[in-house]
Amino acid sequence: MGLRDTARAVVAERLQGLPVPEPETLSFVQRAAGEPHPWPRVWIVTARAAFDQGTFRKLDAWLASTSMTEFVPLRRCGVATGVSSNGTTVLAVVAIDALADLAPIPTRVRTGQWLTVEATMRVPARDGRVVIMGPSGAPRSVPTWFDGTTLRARFAPDSPGEHSLQVVANLPDGPRPVIEATIFVDLDPSAATPPHDAPGEGLSESPKDDCDSLGRMLAAARIFSGLEPLVRDPRLDAVASAHAAQMARAHRLAHDVGDGDPLDRLHNAGLDPRDAGENVAQASTIALAHRAQWWSPSHRANMLRGAQSRLGIGVVRDERGQAWAVELFASGISP
Repeated sequence: MGLRDTARAVVAERLQGLPVPEPETLSFVQRAAGEPHPWPRVWIVTARAAFDQGTFRKLDAWLASTSMTEFVPLRRCGVATGVSSNGTTVLAVVAIDALADLAPIPTRVRTGQWLTVEATMRVPARDGRVVIMGPSGAPRSVPTWFDGTTLRARFAPDSPGEHSLQVVANLPDGPRPVIEATIFVDLDPSAATPPHDAPGEGLSESPKDDCDSLGRMLAAARIFSGLEPLVRDPRLDAVASAHAAQMARAHRLAHDVGDGDPLDRLHNAGLDPRDAGENVAQASTIALAHRAQWWSPSHRANMLRGAQSRLGIGVVRDERGQAWAVELFASGISP
C-alpha cells in the first residue's frame, strides 16, 4: 500500500506537468507512506488511448533491466493511474527490492525514549548494523545484535528533530542498506521537509571531469561539517576507477561485483591500509550521486569519518550516460 501511495504521488506530479521526483524526494514520499525499503525505481508512461501489450512488454523489460539485486522474487511494486483534463492517461510503477522487513516502530517519540529496531532478513546476511542520523552532527552506529535471521538494536534519540534510521546488512556482495525509516522526536511529522541539496552540490560543474566534480563536492561537504578535506591519492583513484568500471559493465551497484571487496582490491593493488571504507552510487548526474550519499546515514558516516586521511574517486559512465561512482577512503598507507 505504501508503494501504491507513492505511485499515486508520482502520477499527481506528472498530471501537473512536473517531472518525476528525484530519488531522495521519492524516498521521502515513501517514508511518509510507511514504506521502509531503499532505492525506489520509477517507470512512467502516458497515452491518449488504452495501453496495449507493447506497453507492458516495455514494463517487463524495464523491470528486468533495473533490478538492484539478483533476488527478483523479492521485488514489490506499487501501481497507480490518473487521467489529465485533456484525456491523457498516466501510468506509474514504483518498484523496490525487499531484502528485509521492518517490525512496526513508533515514528513520533520523545527525546530519550527507548526504541527497538527489528529487521528480519529475507536474503542471506553475515551480520549488520543500525545507523542513526540526527538533525546535526555525524551519523552514529548503535549496538546491534544478529541471530542469523533478525537484526535487532535499541537506541534513544538524544535531541529533538527529524532522525533517519538505516539498517545496513552485510550481504555476499558487501554491505547494503536494506531498511530506512524516519523518526520524529518532539516534532510533528507534518513539519518534515524533503531532502534538499547536499553541501557542495553547487560545485558539480567541474572544469576537469566527473571525478574532479565529485572530489570537490565531497571536500565541501567535509568543510561544511567542520572537517579538513581528504588527500586525493592516485593509487586509490585507480582502484576506485576499476571498480566503477566493473559496476558499469555489470549494471549492478555493489561493493563486490566479482572483483573482491574494498580490502581485497586494495591488497591486490599492493596497498595495506590500517583502515578503509567505500561508498558506491549510481545516478544520472554526479550532483545527484553526491546528494544520495549525503542523505544516506551510512554513506554520510563514511564521508565524515575522522579516521580516514586519503581518498580515491572513480566515476564511469555507461552506455546510457548513467554515472557509476566510487569513493574509496583509507588511512595508514605509505605516501
